[in-house]
Amino acid sequence: MFHEPPKQFLYSAYKLEVEFQDDCGTIKTGTATAFILEVAESTPWIVTNRHVIDLNYKQDSAKYKNFKLVKLSMTGRRADDSVYTLNLHPNARVFTHDDEENDVALIEARIYLYGNSGFHWHFGMEHLATEEILKSVEPFDLVCYAGFPQQHDKLGKRPIIRSGHIASDPQYDYSWDGKPRGQCVAYEGFSSAGSSGSPVFAPPRGMQNISNSRNGYLIGVNAGHIPDIQGHSGISYFYKSTAILEIIKKFALMESHV
Repeated sequence: MFHEPPKQFLYSAYKLEVEFQDDCGTIKTGTATAFILEVAESTPWIVTNRHVIDLNYKQDSAKYKNFKLVKLSMTGRRADDSVYTLNLHPNARVFTHDDEENDVALIEARIYLYGNSGFHWHFGMEHLATEEILKSVEPFDLVCYAGFPQQHDKLGKRPIIRSGHIASDPQYDYSWDGKPRGQCVAYEGFSSAGSSGSPVFAPPRGMQNISNSRNGYLIGVNAGHIPDIQGHSGISYFYKSTAILEIIKKFALMESHV
């Protein structure tokens, strides 16, 4: 469950800056969002979208097939408002879901830390919604997501929080084009470039011991929006926390066989 104040929601979002390079030395860069999840004691992992760190992910053409991730840095803030930057170690492991449609990636937090040591607030497994908890999430429930879209605070270099409402039935996987899209949920909200990888929260609902109430939980990772002729349909989508849990289970099984 999650009891921290909204300010903690905001600063749980880290700004990701990625750099890719192909065999000819051509460089492409991008900006997105990530958050940190402690999957076991003293074992933090970085959570974002697979498309953020794999330029060739689900591309219709082969134009990006030779591009490799060569640099990833993430910037966050501590409780004292100081800024710190983490650079990913080249040998950090990356885990993705067995179902390629689930646009989620977990990255081993093997990092170079500049400035004072230590992470700012991050999520624990107790914050992550299980399949059973997700059953309490309903259409039109409020969600919020923190990240670094184009509209983030450029002067202060801070993330922003936006909100929306669950638009599809979260008990079923959502598809905007009639094709399987993985463990996907639609919500009414304006996700845009830079918001990929944002943590998605379902705030507490109701009051303790009141029917249909529940605590707040991290329920997924934002992935994108549905375009239309106006540019943005007002519908965005995220991948459920169950996809994250299944990747963690896969990682744990691999570790047990080492």
